[in-house]
Amino acid sequence: MKNDLHIRTNISASSNKEMNWEKVLLMAQENKLERIAITDFDTCLFSVIRKIVSPTKYFSGEIIDGMECDVCYDGITFELLAYNFDVEKTFEWSKKIYGTLETRQNKLKELLIKKLNKTKLAQNKIKAFDAKNEFAHNYVYELINNNSNKDFLSQYEIKNSSDFYRQSTSNMDFPLYVNTGVIWPEPKEVINFIHSVGGIVVLAHPYKYKNKIDAQNLLLFAKENNIDGIEVYHPSHSLEEIDKLLKFAKENKMIITGGSNFNGKEYNTMGIKNIDKNEKEISIKK
Repeated sequence: MKNDLHIRTNISASSNKEMNWEKVLLMAQENKLERIAITDFDTCLFSVIRKIVSPTKYFSGEIIDGMECDVCYDGITFELLAYNFDVEKTFEWSKKIYGTLETRQNKLKELLIKKLNKTKLAQNKIKAFDAKNEFAHNYVYELINNNSNKDFLSQYEIKNSSDFYRQSTSNMDFPLYVNTGVIWPEPKEVINFIHSVGGIVVLAHPYKYKNKIDAQNLLLFAKENNIDGIEVYHPSHSLEEIDKLLKFAKENKMIITGGSNFNGKEYNTMGIKNIDKNEKEISIKK
């Protein structure tokens, strides 16, 4: 079975704005995927939509309810994937916990700009911030992405807005670091809720995080905090890292998942690549 359990639509501000759910489903069909999960950030809105408007005319395969949850633990940001939950209860919970994209991104932008203004980094003149449709980190990255700041960006290995986000939420030594605990819940709150509504929780792409987040510590955290599975297969993982994650998941009887992280931008290809014969291992059930 051809799986992809980590796909985003333009419901997530970090995705290509043209990638509405209809277009994403058509792409999944064209890629001959048989089972997918739409995992937009901090909302399961697509799961609500698909119960109202049948998606079968776009995609004939199996769709699993999902979402990607931002969390903050000890000042460090990472993500959890949630699947197979009660959609109605989870949608209401996510609105209460995460608020709207506009409210949380405005908070982040204020924190980032406050830090930026304490530096000597040159700032570009760009359009006003659109908190309803844009991530604060993307906006601030565009403010500083210029030749005058080339050495600074190179020093912290920042090549795109995703790198900037990881630096500013996972590297406490970074001049623009912000503690996202002001807007993201703690992992246990997410884990406990998703379990309470019949869902499962998976640690997203353990080797994708930068700098201060150690993958092994994240894996131990997952094991000790009742996280059900590990996203083993991800475009950012090397074959060596995949082998390590497979071993850990199997030894600890954890679910093995994988996905493309498709967002129509830096992750622009659906389907799990570097997987070959092991695709049968992917599951969302223990």
